Amino acid sequence: MTHIGDAEDTRDRLLGWLLPDGDPVSSLAQEDVERFCWYELPVKWAGEPVEYPRILTALADLLDAAGRPRAAAVCTSETTREILTAWQHSPDQGCAAFRRAVDASPVTPPDTSLLAWGSVMGIDEAVARSNASWMLEEALDDGVLVPGARGYDAARVKHLERWLTTPYSAHDGPTPLDAIHSERRHTWAEAPPAARRRLRGPLADLLATAPAVPEGTAEPLRWLLESVGDGVTLTQAGYLPRALVVEAAERYDWYLPGMVPRTEYDVVRLTELHQLARAERLLAKRHRKLALTARGRQHLADPALLQATVAHGWFGDRVVAELAEAAAAVLLGGETTLDDLTSTVHALAAEAFTHADGSTPQPDDARRFLWQWLRPGEALGFLSFRDRRRSTITLTPTGRAAAVAAFRARAHAPRTIPWA
Repeated sequence: MTHIGDAEDTRDRLLGWLLPDGDPVSSLAQEDVERFCWYELPVKWAGEPVEYPRILTALADLLDAAGRPRAAAVCTSETTREILTAWQHSPDQGCAAFRRAVDASPVTPPDTSLLAWGSVMGIDEAVARSNASWMLEEALDDGVLVPGARGYDAARVKHLERWLTTPYSAHDGPTPLDAIHSERRHTWAEAPPAARRRLRGPLADLLATAPAVPEGTAEPLRWLLESVGDGVTLTQAGYLPRALVVEAAERYDWYLPGMVPRTEYDVVRLTELHQLARAERLLAKRHRKLALTARGRQHLADPALLQATVAHGWFGDRVVAELAEAAAAVLLGGETTLDDLTSTVHALAAEAFTHADGSTPQPDDARRFLWQWLRPGEALGFLSFRDRRRSTITLTPTGRAAAVAAFRARAHAPRTIPWA
């Protein structure tokens, strides 16, 4: 039997914990109820597991009385019982069960093609995510979204994307998506060390607007995809057929004057395109046949998508992408020399990274990286060299747009660490 005094004490503790400012129970979001039941109660609340049923029943009663049956059901659900049991087994099991339940919750905003939520958020993103959860909860209560109904997942994403692209009062005018991107851009631009800030800082305003997609972006790659089409037969060594190699060399002046290449291996730029197309799953090999994939056809029909994918493939990921940022930031400022590019890339590498053995990167390391990055850039038509000595480099119009697209994608990406 529970004494009235005990019940009132539990009720007061719950209200003080969940609504410290004295707001009505009806203002409590289901997201907050889930976090309390699945994490705060077993981890932070001062109490024994034997008390959990009484506490959860009290919270459910409060929510029912406030007209919040959906949130009340969380308190007494089988999911909640399983998570609390997992916490009693071990913190790792409890945390894993908590994360699974949050991911499966209908009020957890999903990732969409417009936005992937970060595991580390700034204030604007955290506010937007909380408001998005409340918006989804209202849609569930109003019957606009019905879990388990046909097309529910797609409808949920569409509902969220519509909200993300509509101006919202919490962000003083901008859409939630614009507010999140602005916050991420500025965090990205201010990331240490100083060498990184010097390169990124001047780009923050430039990246606020998406670049137009120039006509003919990545034209050499587009030509290769169209030429391969439904399929070509590779050589015994796995190279592109000689007729295609010769056509590429003549079309783009990619071989020595008056000479004809024998294999793809002789035309480095074509090899770069072939590797990029395979890495991005635009072309696929089955036995000795190379053919355009469904993803490749989608990219041929969508120049913006092609530019975004190729820009990402050009920049790469992790450390390689950071060094690519350094080189591209210099090139966005205008024509430059290989020596200046090397100096800038080396300055960032020496300040931000070390080799596996703890040694500091040297200028030769920067120069080797640059040639690995410049080759595909030239093959894609993004870079131009003044003469055959290749000492002076500039971005082409398509290269400039691709570089800005790559920078925007990186600046707007979800964060997993406080500084990225």
